[in-house]
Amino acid sequence: MTKDGEKALVQAERTHEEATTRKPAARMLLLITVGIGFLVALASSSIKNTVSAFFVSMATEFDVSRGVFAVAPSIFMLTYAVASPTMGYVADRFGARRTLAGGLLLGGALFVSGGIVNSFALFSAVYGIGMAIAYTAVSFVPLGVLVDELFPPNRRGIVYAILMNGAAVGFIVLLPLWIYLDSRVSWRTVFVLLGAAMVILTLCVLIFMRERSGQLTKKSTKTPVSGDTRPLIGVFKSPVFRSVSIAFFGCGVTMGFIDVHFVAHLDHVNLGGSNAELTVAMLGIAEIIGALLAGFLCDRGAGVAVLSGSYLIRAASFIALAIAPTVLTAWGFGVLFGVSYLGTVIAGTMFLLNAPDIESKGLALGLMWFVHQIGAFLSSQLGGIGYDLVGSYTPTMVGSAVFAIISFLIVVLALPRSLSRSAASNEK
Repeated sequence: MTKDGEKALVQAERTHEEATTRKPAARMLLLITVGIGFLVALASSSIKNTVSAFFVSMATEFDVSRGVFAVAPSIFMLTYAVASPTMGYVADRFGARRTLAGGLLLGGALFVSGGIVNSFALFSAVYGIGMAIAYTAVSFVPLGVLVDELFPPNRRGIVYAILMNGAAVGFIVLLPLWIYLDSRVSWRTVFVLLGAAMVILTLCVLIFMRERSGQLTKKSTKTPVSGDTRPLIGVFKSPVFRSVSIAFFGCGVTMGFIDVHFVAHLDHVNLGGSNAELTVAMLGIAEIIGALLAGFLCDRGAGVAVLSGSYLIRAASFIALAIAPTVLTAWGFGVLFGVSYLGTVIAGTMFLLNAPDIESKGLALGLMWFVHQIGAFLSSQLGGIGYDLVGSYTPTMVGSAVFAIISFLIVVLALPRSLSRSAASNEK
């Protein structure tokens, strides 16, 4: 063997040895990043479920009606709608890690601020605007970009499901905890403590979370250029984006009721207290199972079935609880809605992340959540107004079921054709 050949052989062996050594380290970085992402999703859930649990107590302390207090979470949802595309663009441009860290730091500061203000108008601004921006930066959109950065298409569904289960654990652990603490500890104390926890989590993200994953996945990531409108035009041209996002409006309508009025509704029909805690816990457990199943099926090409089935199950759960509000139907609602809770989110996200005609994934996700939050805003505000007018949440629940059925029809009738058109346009 020549000297050049020997050098090449030695270099190849050294390269292989270095790659073998780095592989476990790279996997460990992935595991750490996924673990921190899970904690971020858990922390982000507290931004919304605290208001849901303390809704009546907060309205009473601020001396406003439920309809008036619903303005704060309604502003939150509207701000989230407006901020989502912007935050998607930010995540595309600067990466998921920096976006998440900034959102956590902002959320921590605003939790503390929200816990000390005495004016409802000021609280509405702090929570409705500031916390909504923070939530946008630490929830579905940047976590979706994180998955896109780190994992290939055939693993994104299950990993995203694991991350989203942080929110499910929030339903199982945090929301029942807030309900339990409602009569024992001031919501202001909870807000301040959560603010401190978010600051600590910010440090974990900055120190331990993996940066943009070019070295791990061997894929290049295109970042948008400031002032370039081509990514936006490209997203709107995608038939998959249009079908998924229009259907996602129904997800927003149903989720808006759950996030703001569900616990209050259970209390109104004499199903509050320990029953509400158990119902929410059952919802969270079903959410974990449903999310993992949805991610598994999406990775195996069953996204249409997951998305359509989730909307149909969601509609059925609303109708059942609206018609017969009993302990059994409340538990059934928790299980059925829980199974579908993240099915719509995971399947919709996977369709956009894996669409061949969409390059700006974060922007696409942000626009999808914009549509979602318009529905959530209407559900939140009209639910509060409806309660003040007729003393019941039943009309809002029936309306939510109708929108879920419309979303089901869009997925079944329009999405398969959109997927075919998207694939055909990419081949040209």
